[in-house]
Amino acid sequence: MFTTSFREKEISNLTLKATIAPNNVKPFESRVVISSRGILSSHVEYLAKYRNKSKSWRNQSCNAVVKFLDYSEAYDHKFRNPRLMFEAFAETLIDGTILEDGSDPTHLWWEPLQPATANAIIKHITKFSDFIYSKTKDERHLLNPDVHATRSEFLLSLAAYHHRKNNSLLAHTFDDQAALEKAKRNKLVKLHHTTKQKDVKATEEDVIIDLITNGFWRTKNRNDLTNLNIKNVLISMLISYGGLRVSEPFHIFISDIYDDPTDDSQCFINIQHPALGEAPEYWRKHSGNKYATRDAYLRKKYGLRPRTELLNTFGAGWKSRHITSFNVYLFPSTAARWFKMLVDLYIRDQRVTSQTHPHPYLFSDENGKPATIKQYTTARQKALRKLGYDPSKYAGNNPHGGRHFFGSTLKAKGVNAIHIKEAMHHSSIKSQETYVEAEIKKEMRAEMLKLESKVEESVSVQISSGAQDFFNDMNSLGKE
Repeated sequence: MFTTSFREKEISNLTLKATIAPNNVKPFESRVVISSRGILSSHVEYLAKYRNKSKSWRNQSCNAVVKFLDYSEAYDHKFRNPRLMFEAFAETLIDGTILEDGSDPTHLWWEPLQPATANAIIKHITKFSDFIYSKTKDERHLLNPDVHATRSEFLLSLAAYHHRKNNSLLAHTFDDQAALEKAKRNKLVKLHHTTKQKDVKATEEDVIIDLITNGFWRTKNRNDLTNLNIKNVLISMLISYGGLRVSEPFHIFISDIYDDPTDDSQCFINIQHPALGEAPEYWRKHSGNKYATRDAYLRKKYGLRPRTELLNTFGAGWKSRHITSFNVYLFPSTAARWFKMLVDLYIRDQRVTSQTHPHPYLFSDENGKPATIKQYTTARQKALRKLGYDPSKYAGNNPHGGRHFFGSTLKAKGVNAIHIKEAMHHSSIKSQETYVEAEIKKEMRAEMLKLESKVEESVSVQISSGAQDFFNDMNSLGKE
C-alpha cells in the first residue's frame, strides 16, 4: 500500500535532531528554557492538532523548527532569554551567517533569505510558540508575544483589514470589533518588509502548443498513437486550457468526467475536494452512503486516504479549504473537443489498472498506481528541454505559467472578472450565495461561446507540420 501516516514522516524529520545531538546537549536549558527533545515532542503534538493542514505547510513547519534548533545550538547560552534569541534569529535569516571575509564562526553557513521566505519561517515559529504557551501558560515559552501596536501600526492594520473586507464577497461575515481589538496589538518580532512581487510570467502560446503536440511522443514514429503519452498531454491541457493548478488533476476521479448532454463532442469535468467533497454518485446511492465524503469513500472502498493527507510522493495539495468543488471550463472549444477525444482514448487504451493497487483516480502510472505530480513535472521538463525551451518558472514554462496563460488569455479577450475568478476557481467565487451559482455556470457557458464568436480559433497557424499531422490524426479519430 502506498499510504504513509502523516506522523511517520514528521516524527522522522524532527527526531533526527534528537538522534544526532548527544544526550547531554540541552541547548534550551537554563537561559533558554525549552530542551530540544521537549520541542520535538511538542511539535509532534502540534502537527497532530493541525493534521488537516497541507503537506507543504507541515513540511515548512518542520523545516522552520529544525532551523531554529540549529540556530539555538550554534548560539548555546549566548542570549539572556529565548525572546532575545528569537529576535536575533529573525534578523539572521535576512543577513545570513557568513561574514564579509567568507568565514562563519557559527558553522551554519546560511545564505541570506528573501524577506518573504524569512517571514514564513518567523510565522511558523511564532505559531508553534503560541501553541506551547497555550498548553503550558508559561510565558518563558512565548517567543513572540503580543505588544501594544504603535499608532502607525494600528492604522495600517485597520487599513489592511478594510481592504480585505471591501474586496471580499464574504464581507458580511467580517467582524469589525474583533479587527479593531486585533489592530491594537502587534508582535514583538516584526515581519520583514517585502516588496510587491512581480506578476507570474505566463507560458507563451506557441510553447504550450509545441509541448502538447510534440513534447510527449515516446518515439519518432507518429503514425501510431500508442507512441503518444496521452496522460501527460491531458494534464498539460487541463493546466493551460483549463487553468488548473498542477496538483489538481491528480485529484480527479474517472467518475468526475461525464458527457455534455448538449454536445457529445465535449465533456463536463467536476473536481471535488479530496476529503470533504462528495463521493461518486453511484456510491452515494448505496444504503448508508447518501452523505458520504471522498474521505469516507476512499477509506471504505479502497483502504486509501485523501492525497492531501499523504506525505510521500503520492501526496497532492489543495489550495483553498473554502472550495469543496469546482467545474473545469476548457477554452477554446477546440481544446475541449480534443480533450474529450483524448481522454476517451486514454481510458480505453492507455490507463493502467492494478489489482494490488486499485484506485479511482483518472491518471495512473505505468504500474497502475495513482500518477504523481513529480512524474508529470519531470516528464514536462524533459519534454521542454527536448524541444529547446527553458522549463523554469523564470521563463514562464513551469506548470503555474501554463495556468497563468489561461487566466491571461481570458482577461485579454475581455471576459468578465467574476467569470475569470469562476474559471480560475478562486476562493472568493466559491463564496457566492448558493442561488447564484447555477446562474454563474450558465453565464460562463454563454460567455465562452460569445467570446468564440469574436475571435478566430486557429491554433494551427503557429505549429509545425508534424504537429499538424497530430491534429489531423485527432480529427480523423473523432470522425470514426
